[in-house]
Amino acid sequence: ETIARRVLKTDEMIGGNASDSALFDTFEKQPHRLQFEDEGNTILRTWETAAYGREVSARYLKLYDGSPWTQNFRREAKMSEDKQAERHIDNATLSLCIGSTFGVAKLNHLDTGSGLRRRFGFYVATRQEREIYWPRSLGGREIEVLSERFESLSAIQGSVGEDSFTPDAMTYWIELQKRNRARCQSIPGYTEGDENLAASLNESPARCLKLAVIFQCCRYAAGSVSDPLTITRDVLELAEAHQDACLDALVEIESLGRRSEIEDFSESIMAQLSESAQGKAEITVSKSELTRRFAVNPGRSGSLKASKLYNEIIPHLIRTGRAKHATKTGKLQTYTFKLDA
Repeated sequence: ETIARRVLKTDEMIGGNASDSALFDTFEKQPHRLQFEDEGNTILRTWETAAYGREVSARYLKLYDGSPWTQNFRREAKMSEDKQAERHIDNATLSLCIGSTFGVAKLNHLDTGSGLRRRFGFYVATRQEREIYWPRSLGGREIEVLSERFESLSAIQGSVGEDSFTPDAMTYWIELQKRNRARCQSIPGYTEGDENLAASLNESPARCLKLAVIFQCCRYAAGSVSDPLTITRDVLELAEAHQDACLDALVEIESLGRRSEIEDFSESIMAQLSESAQGKAEITVSKSELTRRFAVNPGRSGSLKASKLYNEIIPHLIRTGRAKHATKTGKLQTYTFKLDA
């Protein structure tokens, strides 16, 4: 953000909450914007709860896509000199960096949550990486040099199309899309997390291409390449690896958000198994019996579903050393559970 404020003009950045109409006024003056929000919970909660917030969250989808934007209200006719109601922006874009807590970052309570998940790149921190007892200042010569380098990007003009790929990069681009489609088909879709990952994978190739352009521009700013709009195989490989890491982070966010729910179900199941074991240290139960005991009413609100039992809860108990696969003979599967003494 410090570098951006040195390189960009004031009207090229925005911040905070705004209504859809207020955003239009802003983007009409400057249609390409950058937004940083390190306290993003406030904005995301507004998108969940306020009527104007839901409208704005839908607008952010189109801003990501660079879509045309038209407003047509009677009040516009009263305010304009030519008495015309329609106002139009040919192409409006927004790049957004937003920080929030795990529960809010899932975007599950947003009407536009699925669309935003497809467009966002997720980054997760679950622990302190390092200790800094006296942070370095963000001023000085180092920031000036970085700002000067990134300022060179403001002069870039052009677009990225099929002709922008080197032959080797085009071969890799096709392979990348085949891998992505195969991964889409491999997702079982049993859980909400599966659905969210599948939705994000649909956008994944487009995000890889956007990342490749960003990385190539960073190389250009550093003086490593002469043409920022030529896509090479190595930068596509880097973009795909980066996007895969963002998808892994999305899966982790889903897992963190469901962790307490999974743990609650796990403890309930272990308590019931312990009661039926009559003091034994272990108990072996078939998969069919587990289904009958714990997932017999999948249609009832709040009831445990078999997909959740076998795709989330049992794997959680296995990871924590409280359960293991015992046998599998044909369709018959059994699990052994270690019970508290």
